[in-house]
Amino acid sequence: MSDFITTSQDAYRNACIATFCALIGAGHRVKDETRGQTAAEYMGVLLLVGAIITVVVTSGVGEHIKTAMVEAIDKISNTKADCSKGKC
Repeated sequence: MSDFITTSQDAYRNACIATFCALIGAGHRVKDETRGQTAAEYMGVLLLVGAIITVVVTSGVGEHIKTAMVEAIDKISNTKADCSKGKC
């Protein structure tokens, strides 16, 4: 039984090493093929984040998020915030 376990462990280790080497090689190939695209991808992400922020600000969802966060903090701290004076 010990030989079977040792053989299985060796096979598993070799498979892991082969997979790791294949992933490293694929990563290097992808890196070489995508040179110069990073700036465009960052701009796309910034555009998407800007659009999400615009929707949150203009739709009034921000007030609901603020209220939910204040309530969660109140539950954690066992206190009640006084939002009527605008200090939340």
